[in-house]
Amino acid sequence: MADHFPTTHSTWLVERIDRAPDEARAHVMARYFDPLCAYVRSSRLRGLGEPADLVNAFFAARVADAGYLARWTASGLPLRRWLANGLLIHARNTALAARRQSSRREGIDLEELDRTAQLRLADHETDALLALERRWAIRTVTEAHERVRSELDTEGRSAWWELFRLHTVHARTYAQACGVTGIPLTSASSVHRQVVDRLRATLVAILERDGIRQEDIDNELALLQDLLES
Repeated sequence: MADHFPTTHSTWLVERIDRAPDEARAHVMARYFDPLCAYVRSSRLRGLGEPADLVNAFFAARVADAGYLARWTASGLPLRRWLANGLLIHARNTALAARRQSSRREGIDLEELDRTAQLRLADHETDALLALERRWAIRTVTEAHERVRSELDTEGRSAWWELFRLHTVHARTYAQACGVTGIPLTSASSVHRQVVDRLRATLVAILERDGIRQEDIDNELALLQDLLES
């Protein structure tokens, strides 16, 4: 299979953060805009504005900071969780600053406002994190599927992808799938296994590119499967 991605996190995103920060930021914003919007839509943050506006404001204020992604590399967190933390803090701080400014004009006790605001601050809402994770999973698996399908098309093996799709996605038997694709039934199991192996390798490369540590890869692959089946 063509090698689209570096084999380790340190050879791509960390190096891009250090040597080409604009490229790293563009990658992060493109990959995580939709998952973060899904997070906002499923949280109380949606009361602060449109999801796209809140996420773009967060990107402009925090991700544009040259040191923000560098700090993530030392956090030990998956990138999506680091970004969700940052979005939550940024949105709440922005809302609190606006409330303080309005309250100052209206003569409200600012110390009491701060105490009340802190009491209302909570950890991530479960539904919001689940929405984030699901959208991330869909984007990740979709990217892997598109890449493998494109590779097989280029190699003249489009029938391989069709057999995989019919058997795995549509639960057709090998005999049924072979009747559509023209692949010999004796080769069906081997072909399916090779496509599955390609998909796994591509998913691993995508996860590593986005900063998942090697020792966490198996858990992340299992999480992807669970999220897509739930």
